[in-house]
Amino acid sequence: MPKRSALAATAGNGGKRAMMCRVTFAAALVLVAGCAAEPVPTATPKAASSTKASDNAHRIQSIVGDCMKKKGFRYVPWVPPVKTSKSVNDRAYLGDYAAMKQEREKRGFTVFYRYAHPDQKEEVLWSAEDSPNSAIIQDLSPAQLAAYEKQRTACKSRAIKEVTGKVVKDENDLYAQEDATVEKVLDRELNGDPKLVELAAQMGACLKGKGYSVADTRPSTLHTWGWRMFEDKVKALAKNDDKPEDEEMAKHGQYTMPVISVADGKRYFSQEVRVALDDLACGKDFYAAYSPRNAEIQQRVALEFGGGDY
Repeated sequence: MPKRSALAATAGNGGKRAMMCRVTFAAALVLVAGCAAEPVPTATPKAASSTKASDNAHRIQSIVGDCMKKKGFRYVPWVPPVKTSKSVNDRAYLGDYAAMKQEREKRGFTVFYRYAHPDQKEEVLWSAEDSPNSAIIQDLSPAQLAAYEKQRTACKSRAIKEVTGKVVKDENDLYAQEDATVEKVLDRELNGDPKLVELAAQMGACLKGKGYSVADTRPSTLHTWGWRMFEDKVKALAKNDDKPEDEEMAKHGQYTMPVISVADGKRYFSQEVRVALDDLACGKDFYAAYSPRNAEIQQRVALEFGGGDY
């Protein structure tokens, strides 16, 4: 599934922290606390946009570094590396049928894959440990860390305002605003496109013919219906396990990842792969038309908000 870079402060899939998911339904993005996913690939080579995104990210980091220094905190401006090659996953994200088929045969919608194959490492470009600030944070006491995080949040909000004009309180607020913007742009530009609407209707009819219940065939919704169906299964399992849910996390669409046995993970994953392949068989033409435009919109909106992680 399409995904945005995970937060630099929460990297390392299966790492030391309890795993959490941040779900952004508008873009069908999953951020797993402890996992730094690859950046969203561009739909077409756009050197100017890429340069501006990089410039914005470096400007923001420079401002954060100066701000933290003035407040007496050590902070090294750092921008995660930019990906230059295109993997099978990237091509799948952009709607290439052969790549999508390969990815879905291997990972389905990517929801239960980690439970069925817990020893498989996620493909990542960078993790929090790569940041020079990781070592700085590890040397702080709990009280110092709380003060550090509070000041870093304030400095990043200031930097984003200075570079982009956006007013954000913290990372959750930033992503909420970004997600809402993506949703509006997708609805305006893609859900009203006659060709995409026609292809989505054809895909929906095909899925219904295979026995699936697809109530909403708007392009931006149909694009993620299968992923959301299995993500809902994970959320239901999370609600019914013995782990207490954090109210603050829940307010931001986050939840503590449930403990699922490998056997159960494989059972759910087998179902997921079957649905994912049926979805692709019905949506081959739809994805080829929709996915590149979706990728361009994701990139465009990310640039509006600074072109990088909070």
